[in-house]
Amino acid sequence: MVAAALLCLGAAVLSACTGSGVPDVRTSAAAATGSAFRELTQSQRAVLARAENLLVRDCMREQGFSFWVTEELPATVGTRFPYVVDDEAWAAENGYGGSIEKRRDALAAENPNQRYFKGLSAARRSAAVSALNGAEPEGLEADVPGMGRVRHSDEGCEAEAQRSLYTDLPRWYRARKVTEALEQQVRSAVVGDARFTRAVTRWATCMRAAGHAYSTPPESRRAFARGPDARPADEVETAVAEARCAASSGLSSGIRTLERLHRDEVNSRYAVEVRDRNELEHLALSRAHRIVRRG
Repeated sequence: MVAAALLCLGAAVLSACTGSGVPDVRTSAAAATGSAFRELTQSQRAVLARAENLLVRDCMREQGFSFWVTEELPATVGTRFPYVVDDEAWAAENGYGGSIEKRRDALAAENPNQRYFKGLSAARRSAAVSALNGAEPEGLEADVPGMGRVRHSDEGCEAEAQRSLYTDLPRWYRARKVTEALEQQVRSAVVGDARFTRAVTRWATCMRAAGHAYSTPPESRRAFARGPDARPADEVETAVAEARCAASSGLSSGIRTLERLHRDEVNSRYAVEVRDRNELEHLALSRAHRIVRRG
């Protein structure tokens, strides 16, 4: 979404498991929170993000500044596969995503908004950042799990774009900030689950049998993380073995079950915020489609 990119921009210019051991959990996040609205898909949220960027662009132009709607950065391997690479076809094409990381770096280096802000005079840059993010982090706040209280301005083009999309900006800000933090809580709960640990042990046994002596998926990933001596063919071979072992060991299917279990548990503790985000996003989606069509 635009918020993370804008915050980064402002800062820059200013200074797994199977078998009977895992229950079959079928309750959805919507059921756990008592919400009539399900979580949006990635493609639907991409529409919201693009609409927000377009609104920010128009607002900044009205303030006398330039702003470009840029291509979304491709997802990193850690975002796409937070536990284990378990898509064999993806692994065969991308290994551990080294080429994707290079593309992200290139896109970030070419970002026209970064170049534009850096090219402004100090006074003009300060005014542009205020126009974008608001003058002071006041007006919006949320108590975020694991982070404490966070604040943001309810003024500026970012806030105005979100107000146009979601209408109730304070409610949206609280819901978004809280729910964004819940994903890390879910992942921590999954990797801390004994059933996940047992499945990783089975995965490591499979990997050793395939000639790759790694104890955990992060260990195999780190071995090829931009290493100057790593050969692409070795990376692809190891990543493909990882995906095959994730399937045969039950790690991949177990992760899906544990994620459902722990996500429902976490979401039920923050049912209001989860419900609010799903509701506000659904209500904003038709507006977002109109904005994107208009361009």
